[in-house]
Amino acid sequence: MSVTVQQRAGQCKVAILGRLDRQEDRNVVLDLLRANPEQALELSFYDADLLCVELLCAMADRLNGGGKLKIVAYHALLAHGLTRLNLPVRLVSGRTAPADARPNPRALALAGSAQSLECILHIVERLPMSEMAVFVAQHVQENQVNLLDQLLKSRTGYSVEMPQHMAPVRPGTIYVAPPGHHMRVGHGYVYLTRDRQIQFARPSIDVLFESLAGEYGAEAMAVLLCGFGQDGTDGCAALRAAGACVIIQDGGECAPARVMPDAARNAGNYDYLMKLPAIASVVAAAAAGAGAQPEGELLELFLAALVSHYGYDFRNYQRDSLKRRIRNLMGQFHMGGFADFQRAVLSDVALFERLCAELPVGVTSFFRHPEQLKLLREEILPYLSSFPLIKLWSAGCSSGEEAYSLAIVLDELGLLDRSHLFATDFNPYLLAQGSSALFPAQALDANRANYLGSGGKRLFDAYLSRNGRFLQADDHLRQRILFYRHSLTDEGIFNEFQLVVCRNVLIYFDTELQRQVLRRFAQSLHAEGFLVLGPQDGLNRLALDMGFELYRSGSHIYRVGRSAAS
Repeated sequence: MSVTVQQRAGQCKVAILGRLDRQEDRNVVLDLLRANPEQALELSFYDADLLCVELLCAMADRLNGGGKLKIVAYHALLAHGLTRLNLPVRLVSGRTAPADARPNPRALALAGSAQSLECILHIVERLPMSEMAVFVAQHVQENQVNLLDQLLKSRTGYSVEMPQHMAPVRPGTIYVAPPGHHMRVGHGYVYLTRDRQIQFARPSIDVLFESLAGEYGAEAMAVLLCGFGQDGTDGCAALRAAGACVIIQDGGECAPARVMPDAARNAGNYDYLMKLPAIASVVAAAAAGAGAQPEGELLELFLAALVSHYGYDFRNYQRDSLKRRIRNLMGQFHMGGFADFQRAVLSDVALFERLCAELPVGVTSFFRHPEQLKLLREEILPYLSSFPLIKLWSAGCSSGEEAYSLAIVLDELGLLDRSHLFATDFNPYLLAQGSSALFPAQALDANRANYLGSGGKRLFDAYLSRNGRFLQADDHLRQRILFYRHSLTDEGIFNEFQLVVCRNVLIYFDTELQRQVLRRFAQSLHAEGFLVLGPQDGLNRLALDMGFELYRSGSHIYRVGRSAAS
């Protein structure tokens, strides 16, 4: 961690490296925020994606007092969080400019040695038809018959050739290097030679890559797959120097045949290091061209890529919602092409985290659907008050407004001190927002109206303080809510609850995943418990079919029937 302070001409510029995890580092920044408000103060956060509550409040206090403050963030999540709290911030990121856009590739090269056959087939099977020419070089024994061209013909709509010398290069064609021959491309033709072996190989990947660098330059894309030896390392360097896009397969997928991709990675002449599903997705999007959008097979490939690359699975989310949110984020980052967006997300953890923050989040607010909360207040929670300890689960809690709404109702009923309120979400960024107890102030009037509509007897403002920029929930509420990570899509039950509230989350899931989650809720509920779903989730028929019993017509509140938990 490093905090560097520069004082000059009445200005103070502070460069902050790391995440400000140590209290002594935070104290340095806090002292500067609380110092002379007339002095121009500029804070540049290079690595932090979240800031502690104390720092956020100190920033707000300085601005509210008329102090001069500029905030510069190099992490998209930090900028997103500060903007949410009405704190002015300037985001500096290479990913926000269209400079990362690449020309549509006119040529694609796929190359490898041992264990690369299945990888080549996997990529080619998923290539959409295009005007791109594809060149394949695989190390095989020279005295063996290479049947790769025959295998490819049964898996793609592209024309597939094992070319003769001086064959013309045609769009939409795959050219497979014959065994015992180097394959070069130049002046629109394929050249085959029986020159000496290079790196103990013929065909040589270096020879193919270097010729493509000269022929296509920045309009080439090359993928180096599993294999032994160091063939391809020099060719990757030539392609990179020519502005081409170079992708290397993650050697962890290739063991023991990881020598080839590891050698090229160690040399540093590549753009992206990816696992096979991510490679297939990026290559397919590039082949689809600049107008490719997140839909159809391209979207499915991207979702599979996210699973392999980051371990996050959005494949059971409703496709219309996914498309809308991805397009929205592409627009925010000035990326018109899906291929450019994919390359950015799969190589930039910060942008991926921003995507995670955008994808599953529905509209949330305090006391949303107040008629349901009124029913909880007047009937459900009084019924559950007979339990010595009431356990509640706010599932898919997003940034926490619903959990705090439940805590307020429990407090007004005198039940908060003997309740355990769990708030879970799969996104740690949203959980951090919820546990901070800081919320946007823009919807304060709507929150007040919802609170009164839920049967609230006090003033909503009694539970949250306002500092002019954002709202802060009282500590006695925050301390009663347990925030932690849990995925509804692939993690099991973790407790028995008298009340489970999951509103406006399942609407983003497909029917099969909705069924799985409802079954999980049934297994999590006490026999006398209740499940609250969102009026907009559209799950009444499915819930009844699965054995849940409706508490009251139109309430979207359910009891567990005997068949629901089985």
